[in-house]
Amino acid sequence: MAKVVQITPENFETEIAQPSETRAVAVLFSSAEYPDCAGYAQLMGQLSTSMDFTLGVVSCDDRANMQLIQAFRVRSVPEVHIVDKGQIADVLAGVLPEDELKKRLEKFYVSDENRFMTALEEAIAQKNYDEALPMLNEALQQKPEDKQLMLLWAKASLGIGDSEKAKEILNKFTEADDQYKQAKSLLELMDFHAEAAKKDVQGKEAIVYHEACSLAAAEQFEDALQVFLNLYVEAPEWNDSAAKKAMLTLFGVLGPKHELTWKYRAKLNTIMFI
Repeated sequence: MAKVVQITPENFETEIAQPSETRAVAVLFSSAEYPDCAGYAQLMGQLSTSMDFTLGVVSCDDRANMQLIQAFRVRSVPEVHIVDKGQIADVLAGVLPEDELKKRLEKFYVSDENRFMTALEEAIAQKNYDEALPMLNEALQQKPEDKQLMLLWAKASLGIGDSEKAKEILNKFTEADDQYKQAKSLLELMDFHAEAAKKDVQGKEAIVYHEACSLAAAEQFEDALQVFLNLYVEAPEWNDSAAKKAMLTLFGVLGPKHELTWKYRAKLNTIMFI
């Protein structure tokens, strides 16, 4: 759990050394005589909460702490030492910009919530739905309106073939949501998922189209675009130019600036206007 504690030689063992055996602890050496220290200490305190770590603060103004200052070989203040398993794993000297500070700290600290979300996303990406769905159900009971969880729920629903449920979830997103573009892209991919789920596809062109849709549903976009392009070259009018329409849909999913959009739009235009 995150906390900020004043460190002295008397409590160093219990507050820093012992806890560092299971999770890294940050130790900030600070002095009231240097104006930068106060603001930096406040920022470190905020980060200890958001990133969920213990911050120990050692006052360099207290002569009783000289033993600690010497042991850590503090050269200037503010100075942050990361203690991991009883050893100094990193030293952050001086006032670092917030972005750089966070980047350095992220090597050691990931919140339990972020760790859970990473595990959930990995389970879905690896199609381990038996593992992912119970995790999703538990998380959604606590945060039923969390849009990131809802997006993962939609992906998992698509993964197990429940397109209707996925569509119902994705239609709840609005342009104000950070995940709106991802939700919109998944909605645009729904037709590919529906086609990929079909069995006993008949006809040469239909089989090729089915293969391309399966690739698109698996987000193997370049392979899908190439198969659609080949189909369009061989049978441009098949099924009301379905191959061309599918490529245009994928361009929308990828966005106008994506390298695959540029690459395959140019190829499509060349074929269309020769």
